[in-house]
Amino acid sequence: MHSGAYDRVHEAFAIANVILARGGEVYMLFTYGALRRLLKGRTDSLDECEPTPFKEEFQKHLDRGSIESISEMLRMGKRLGRLKILACSGAMGMLNITREDLIDEVDQVTGLVAFLDIVKTANLTLYI
Repeated sequence: MHSGAYDRVHEAFAIANVILARGGEVYMLFTYGALRRLLKGRTDSLDECEPTPFKEEFQKHLDRGSIESISEMLRMGKRLGRLKILACSGAMGMLNITREDLIDEVDQVTGLVAFLDIVKTANLTLYI
C-alpha cells in the first residue's frame, strides 16, 4: 500500500479479505501515505484533506453502517487468519514514525528488501 486515500485502503482490505476467506494468505506492506493509516487514531479518518472523490459517499455509508470501516475490515482480516500487516521501516524513518505510534495490529516493521523476500513466491502481487 502506497496510497493512504480512504477508498484505496478500503478496497485493498476488501480484496485481502476475499483472498483470506478463500483460504489464501495476505501480506500487506504499508508505506508513505498508507503508513499514516496505521497511526493510532488515524485508521478510519476521513478528514477535509482526504483526496478521494468518494469522501461524501463513504461518510454516508459509514454513518448508516452499510459498509465497514477500515479498522473493522482489518479486524475481520485478522479473525480470518493469515493476514500480516507490515510497516515500511524506511518510510517510518522518513516520516518520523516510531513503532509506538502504530496500531497494535501491525505485525512487523520491515524494509522493502525483506518484504520482497517474503513475497517472492507469491501468486499475486498488487500495488495500490
